[in-house]
Amino acid sequence: MSDTQKNCAYNYTVKRGDSFYLIAQRTGVQLRDLLEANPGIPPARLMIGDVLCIPYCADADTPAGDGSGSHCGNTGTGNGGSGGNTPSGDAPYTCPANRRAVVQQGQTASDLQLRYNLSYHTLKTANADKDIESLNGGDVVCIPQTNIACPLPASVVLGDSDTLESVATRYKVPVAQILRVNPCLAPNDFKAGVTVRLPD
Repeated sequence: MSDTQKNCAYNYTVKRGDSFYLIAQRTGVQLRDLLEANPGIPPARLMIGDVLCIPYCADADTPAGDGSGSHCGNTGTGNGGSGGNTPSGDAPYTCPANRRAVVQQGQTASDLQLRYNLSYHTLKTANADKDIESLNGGDVVCIPQTNIACPLPASVVLGDSDTLESVATRYKVPVAQILRVNPCLAPNDFKAGVTVRLPD
């Protein structure tokens, strides 16, 4: 076992919309430590399905994301519940302290979307402990820095004008990922009527 593997608290499988920054925030580790634990994965080419090593906290035997409060220097905390960081890729969104806003009297979810350029899915996911349709003045909400990607459908049936490139653009998925999960399709096979699987 390599030194890097020995220092892994657990492995994390990259999902759609992930970045090193978001994974570090979600798991409670320092971005620098996460990058150093995964030297073979270029940050600019992080791909769905990549498996990352989530390191232990420095000078501690506790995994960063076990919900016990032993984090590796990040200030992010859960959205109002304890144990907001878990190893699962479906962990609740962890909101950094500097990404919280106080709702003004009369302000609605739509107002927040327009002000911060957020999708409804992002606002709802980042504030799972709140009814964002019934916000009150004084409520504290999480305002993510980037939009959280919506889950992809399992598959799509291509239309007349669809191509491999148009599918990749529409769903913001790398062409290589689409080809990988459709091993029986060549690039020119992406034509009208063909059912194409999308990455998980």
